[in-house]
Amino acid sequence: MKVNYAGTVSISTLDWTGKAAVTIFFRGCPLRCPYCQNHPYLEGPDLVELDFVKEKIETSKPFVSAVVFSGGEPLMQPAIVPLAEFAKNLGLLVGIHTNGCYPERAAELAERKLVDKFFIDVKAPLDDSELYGKVAGWKEYGEINSVAKKTPEEIIAAVEKTIETADASGLELELRTTVIRDLIGSEEDITSIAAWVSGRVKNKGVTYVLQQGIPEHSLQEDLRKIRVLEREELLKLGEIAKGFLGKVMIRTKEEGEEIV
Repeated sequence: MKVNYAGTVSISTLDWTGKAAVTIFFRGCPLRCPYCQNHPYLEGPDLVELDFVKEKIETSKPFVSAVVFSGGEPLMQPAIVPLAEFAKNLGLLVGIHTNGCYPERAAELAERKLVDKFFIDVKAPLDDSELYGKVAGWKEYGEINSVAKKTPEEIIAAVEKTIETADASGLELELRTTVIRDLIGSEEDITSIAAWVSGRVKNKGVTYVLQQGIPEHSLQEDLRKIRVLEREELLKLGEIAKGFLGKVMIRTKEEGEEIV
């Protein structure tokens, strides 16, 4: 089995709070979010053997307690299942960073107990398909992106199903929204997202994270000069989310991760 491989961070303390992890990045993603910082991973194959990635995990094992699969979109690839199984057999925890577009594969991993924590992007309010499509790059890139076959409504339905699967599994769950000035992250946006999570997610231990987007590295060139949302602005948005949810955090370049 081949893996569409993008790279490895042998020891990361940023991808899973409180854990030292080896992070494996995969190429390919069905979305084209205009603010995406990992856009070099979005297209093009770099196929390697499964054993090559297993060796990367095994080499880091003495120094980490977890493996995080990221991307790109790791759940696009069937190889995620045997890799997660390999990591679990090594005694490592498994975390998955996902945009939520592959609920069936998320369900397979959960049912087989091959994942310990899901980190799921909620890119925009889940009751606003037009905005979700805009933030996911559907309008700008949908026609030329051969893998972007889902409509915004179908993307939202998949994200909702992935969150529902993760919630029902009883596993650790982190939902996160990346905020970019004048694109996504208004007070109304965060109110809508937090209210949805509060009403739909039964796991009251869910963590909701507001991430400071860094526009200078964006896929879409005209975003690269937009002013970054300041820490104080994120804190204000975090307070809004806190009105609905018990565990809210912000992540900024200046201060890292902070509890609201």
